[in-house]
Amino acid sequence: MKERAEEKKYAQSDLDETIDGGEFRGKLEETERMKQFRARKQKELRRRKRNKKIRRFLLAVLILALAAGGCYCALKPCFPQIQEMVLDLMKGRSGNEEEETSTEAVTKEEPAEEPTTQEQTTQEPTTEEPTTEEPTTEAPDPRKDVWNHYQNMFVVVNIKNYLNVRDQPTQDGIIIGKLVKYAGGELLEDLGNGWYHISSGGIDGYVASEYCVTGEEARQIALEHCFSMVEVTAEKLNVRSGPGEEFGVWAQLSAAEKQVVKGEENGWLKIQVNNNYGYISKEFTQEGFYLVEAMPWSSISNYSPTRQALFAYAEQFIGTPYVYGGTNLWSGIDCSSYVQQCFRNAIGIELPRTSKLQANVGTQISLAEAKPGDLLFYADANGVIDHVVMYMGDGKILHAAQSLGQVIVSKYNYSTEPVKVMNVIGD
Repeated sequence: MKERAEEKKYAQSDLDETIDGGEFRGKLEETERMKQFRARKQKELRRRKRNKKIRRFLLAVLILALAAGGCYCALKPCFPQIQEMVLDLMKGRSGNEEEETSTEAVTKEEPAEEPTTQEQTTQEPTTEEPTTEEPTTEAPDPRKDVWNHYQNMFVVVNIKNYLNVRDQPTQDGIIIGKLVKYAGGELLEDLGNGWYHISSGGIDGYVASEYCVTGEEARQIALEHCFSMVEVTAEKLNVRSGPGEEFGVWAQLSAAEKQVVKGEENGWLKIQVNNNYGYISKEFTQEGFYLVEAMPWSSISNYSPTRQALFAYAEQFIGTPYVYGGTNLWSGIDCSSYVQQCFRNAIGIELPRTSKLQANVGTQISLAEAKPGDLLFYADANGVIDHVVMYMGDGKILHAAQSLGQVIVSKYNYSTEPVKVMNVIGD
């Protein structure tokens, strides 16, 4: 009805113009309307053609993504352009459809971008929260416990293997102990003449100050080279083959002995025993972080030149790292290779490679008869020999110890009692 009314209106207008002599002008106005109609039509066709191409492009991208499966990362850089093209498509469609209405279309489209701005605003605080909470969630370093055991700490650093502890502050003093690299103790006095008076591992003596650090430098080095250890608080503490009283007793530890902790299971602490592991009740220990301390040393000048030559050679490797199966006296060695090479290189005695076979060489003697250079053998919970050491006299042994990871001096019963003693040298 509306179209018919408009046609009637246009017809009446043409009639009026013809009567007034304006027939040409009326036809001209009709032609302009047709031009506008054709222009809109052509614009609409171009828009549809463009939209069709975009749809084909997006469909191809989707097919490629589904087919390739892992091409998300490859296509990801293109997503902004694709998104922009889709937005242009949407804007072009709304603009063409509402081109003749008014600027209200623009007013309605502008708020469509607000959710993006609001989303960014609400996300910003969440990205900052972890930064503000980091200082409060930092756990204290348990290794700082090592500082509690010393009032004026010193640490040995500027050496290759070990530092001698002497009974006098002079090079002529008798060697009474040895400190490996990164061992430490209490600095009692700086004598000011290149010597420190120290206490470490129950030894009171003197060391050359040039090989040590103190103060804050010592404290920081101690953090990196301390061990998690337990000190025995009972008079005697059983070492069992498993984590519980139902397991057999393997050895006993004495009061104040310290052991490196390798793990914990049901209230039982796992410790290194020779080349195996044993378990002690946590109830009778005090845990903490400790430095390796001085090892006792004594002269063997009263014994044969062969035995003296053996230890003169063997002591230079104190501090060499323990490596299971290792054969290098300087960079890494195990217990049996250490004994084998010291006997071979120092006194020309050839021994088998393993501790189990070495236990069959020489003459078996009692511990009371042992002299420096005799071999002591230790066994696991099943009685199988798995560790060998060189006896030094005065209840001390020299060996490559897996428990502290290096060649060290220990008490002869530092973990278990020896099961066999052999005199290989013969004198």
